[in-house]
Amino acid sequence: MPMIAFSTIKGGVGKTTLCVHVAAALADAGHRVLLMDLDPQAHASLVLGLDPADAPCVADTFGPRPRHRMDEVVVASPKRPNLFIARAQPRMAAMERELFQWGHRLQAVPRALKTLSWTPDVIIADTPPNLGAFTEAVLHHADLVVAPVPTGAFALQGLGEIETAWKDAREEGGALVAVVNLWDRRTTATNDAMDAALKESTVPVLRARIPRSEAINQAGLGYEVVFDTSPSAPGVEELRELAKELGRRVGLR
Repeated sequence: MPMIAFSTIKGGVGKTTLCVHVAAALADAGHRVLLMDLDPQAHASLVLGLDPADAPCVADTFGPRPRHRMDEVVVASPKRPNLFIARAQPRMAAMERELFQWGHRLQAVPRALKTLSWTPDVIIADTPPNLGAFTEAVLHHADLVVAPVPTGAFALQGLGEIETAWKDAREEGGALVAVVNLWDRRTTATNDAMDAALKESTVPVLRARIPRSEAINQAGLGYEVVFDTSPSAPGVEELRELAKELGRRVGLR
């Protein structure tokens, strides 16, 4: 039951967009996917068709006295038969502060997953854009952490900070990789500078580069994935290739 987590400390870099599209692409490829939405903004839940109404959320399965079992939280995607979602709720922001007080918070994810009665082929996790308790717990447990790196100033600073946090949270094993997002082929000087800087990074960079795409933006604004709204649009092929590359890295066939 490998876990792929998307994590960054910077907002607006396309973390959730990449997360939901990788989850959808792997489900479309026939894998049973569990998406854990740990960002209180609940954007991943919304894009995948769930209303973050007053319902059990993934954080209800955490802590010394969980309110719910994971089985009671996970719901099937209304659009993809192989995709299941442990939704987020805005109230999770307060619950995250409570989790910090628990001495076993780094074990929150595996403890919660033990209350799931079935075994997904892969778990995809979306984390908040900060280094709070949810992110810390996921960094500790995930087999593969994906850090989106947009082209632009300070992007590599954010990569260095998530690398430090990952090393601090992870006792052994696991891997951290970067993926270039919001790539614009027209900005050649910026791209050359990014390439030079990434060669100096100690974090491996995936081959897939996800371009800026109006179709992807419009799909997100409508709380949809671009595979459903514009299946032949720029960026679709790259998103599916990203999912395949990540799947191979965690042993999916």
